[in-house]
Amino acid sequence: MSDAIDVCIKVLNERRRQRKLYVEGKITHRCEDPTVTSGHKLSVLTEEVGEVARALNDNEPKENLKAELIQVAAVAVAWAESL
Repeated sequence: MSDAIDVCIKVLNERRRQRKLYVEGKITHRCEDPTVTSGHKLSVLTEEVGEVARALNDNEPKENLKAELIQVAAVAVAWAESL
């Protein structure tokens, strides 16, 4: 169970990082924003899933794959927040 809690904490930390990137102007749209279109949110989520695929195809270390999966989860959480 502690592994699941650790992963959830990492997802929350990634959400904080995403918010910081928005405040700093490094990203222009937030998936938790209900005014952002579902199409745009899907594009962001798909891009993150593509990074998971790249990590798998490139046989990257397990830590890199986990980091990419955390980003996918964080984007999905942000989208769910907007609903």
